[in-house]
Amino acid sequence: MKSCLPRILACVALASMVAPTSWALVNIAIENVQNLSFGSFVAGNGGSVTVSTTGNRSAGGVVLIPSSQGTAAQFTVSGDLNATYTIQLPVNDVVSLTGPGNGMFVNTFTSTPSGAGGQLGAGGSQALSVGGTLNVGSDQAPGSYSGTFSVTVSYN
Repeated sequence: MKSCLPRILACVALASMVAPTSWALVNIAIENVQNLSFGSFVAGNGGSVTVSTTGNRSAGGVVLIPSSQGTAAQFTVSGDLNATYTIQLPVNDVVSLTGPGNGMFVNTFTSTPSGAGGQLGAGGSQALSVGGTLNVGSDQAPGSYSGTFSVTVSYN
């Protein structure tokens, strides 16, 4: 007998932002090229789904649906050739995903390169990956959930 468990698909649409410093003559820019997605899972008694900066997905207390993969958010940072920059990720429990049930919070954001050290290449750009952890409530209602978050980059 085949089991038909209700499942949840959680995705985060991203807001990109340009953050020039007051002394810079040119802007540093960030462009979102792929959304952070936690994929499909069954909530059960609640837990978490984590997506790493490489897109690997793991779970604690929830059941992952194997046919649904997670993806890390991908950005392109551009600006002055070889310039260094810092990355500011959202603080814990500020980002909420909404859907048919109670909201779920995203926290423990991580990035590659890490927050303190990005460096634009000789071509004036660098790839930036962002992962995080979705906190799932007990008996979370099935359905699609979404939300937004911002990543800010600034020259050192």
